[in-house]
Amino acid sequence: MALLATEVETSRATAYRLIKLFRAGETVMSLVDRKRGRPAGHRVLDDKREEIIRTTINRHYLTRNRPTVSQLVRDVQTNCISAGLKRPHRRTIKARLEEIELQRRAKRRETEIVKQTQAVPGVFAASRPLQVVQVDHTKADIFVVDEETRQPIGRPWLTLAMDVCSRMVTGFYLTMDAPSRLSTRGVAP
Repeated sequence: MALLATEVETSRATAYRLIKLFRAGETVMSLVDRKRGRPAGHRVLDDKREEIIRTTINRHYLTRNRPTVSQLVRDVQTNCISAGLKRPHRRTIKARLEEIELQRRAKRRETEIVKQTQAVPGVFAASRPLQVVQVDHTKADIFVVDEETRQPIGRPWLTLAMDVCSRMVTGFYLTMDAPSRLSTRGVAP
């Protein structure tokens, strides 16, 4: 293992992690799209501090006369210290606050944001063809493989241009690149 680690210029622990990822995905591509850091949704705080954060947000922040985020942070940290726990970082508290969906926050505070986050009844229509063309991007549900090695390269992006009046596809663009101005410009009838 030490030889492999020096060959790929990583530590032995990283070499073991790469082997584990390869065995789980069974392809070399399972090693490519790795992101650094903790996985999304990973929690480090213990349950007691999480409960203090959740309770303080519900009791003090999600009210009509809500305090500032700084005051919320101070309240959470004070509650943690009085419970004999290590105080959480400001970014952690803000992250928990941002996890609460905007509409729920607005309903609890009874503000105008509720109106801004609800769907508006009505129909978006055009009176003649090509008056309005909408463009949308989606990742295709297929994998592109290399011609020689048959190893997966990835999933392509499909960009569609649709006429609102006739509901017809007026153009499309298929690419391995993520959506951008170029993929929108490349949509051709």
